[in-house]
Amino acid sequence: MREEENKRSSKNEENSFDLQSFLKKRWVVPAVYLVAAAGVLSAVFFMQGGDESALPGEGVEVEDPSQEGMYGEEAVEVTAANEVIKKPVAEEEGIEVVVHYFDESASAEEKELALVYYNNEYRQNKGIDFGHVENESFDVAAALSGTVVKSEKDALLGYVVEVSHDNGIVTHYHSLDGVELEEGQVVRQGDVIGQAARNLYNQEAGVHVHFAIRQDGVAVNPSDVFEQPIDSIGDAVKKQQETANAEEEASAEGTEPAEGEKEDKPADENADALGDEDETEAPAEDEDGAEESDEEENNIG
Repeated sequence: MREEENKRSSKNEENSFDLQSFLKKRWVVPAVYLVAAAGVLSAVFFMQGGDESALPGEGVEVEDPSQEGMYGEEAVEVTAANEVIKKPVAEEEGIEVVVHYFDESASAEEKELALVYYNNEYRQNKGIDFGHVENESFDVAAALSGTVVKSEKDALLGYVVEVSHDNGIVTHYHSLDGVELEEGQVVRQGDVIGQAARNLYNQEAGVHVHFAIRQDGVAVNPSDVFEQPIDSIGDAVKKQQETANAEEEASAEGTEPAEGEKEDKPADENADALGDEDETEAPAEDEDGAEESDEEENNIG
């Protein structure tokens, strides 16, 4: 009997010894803490997953920041700063220039292609007129993102849309057909503004759109800034002003400006009065709708 008790006692001592040896291993205690922590975290996640109070209530709209228009006009300004200026057409295939921009530094032949014949006078074109090779209508698209500041029907020019951008830049779209844009509406680059149509001012151009770019009222040749950043418009205006100043100084001194300074010469005040379509106002009509005001005749171009 005593021998059996001694054996049991010896066995218990062996078991106690094994447990102590196990607990003395360095990795045991950290492993126990990790298992306990995992259990606590699992319990927390389980409780949160079943708590419906954390979800938005019924009728609460969750907005996606990636959606267009969430930030309104500020998002348009940021986008426009990174845009390059595009031609005002949705599809370029089959589109050609029917009337060019009148540039004083151009050759006589090029100037002739930039005149509009209206009311028995030739007038300088301060934009570019695009038409289809088959004289068909086509979609007119926004060259830059911006905000509509004018959208109306003009008796002489057709439907007119003007879009404002940063730094006093405005893009003009004339000779449109049935636009539905409203003032204050935001448009993105490439959005369809309207369809090209005919107008009374430039009947020889047929179906076309007149596109112009201005900064603080100063016209810029669109061909010089297509596929360029919007800042290139300001550079073009600055270059025109520097050229004009150089010519004024040369004229005052009785000398001719240098050859390179003659480029991009802006039209003088009289030329602007004759040929700037963007300053045209709707004609005043009498009872028969046939007569125009003298003031308008001086501003068409």
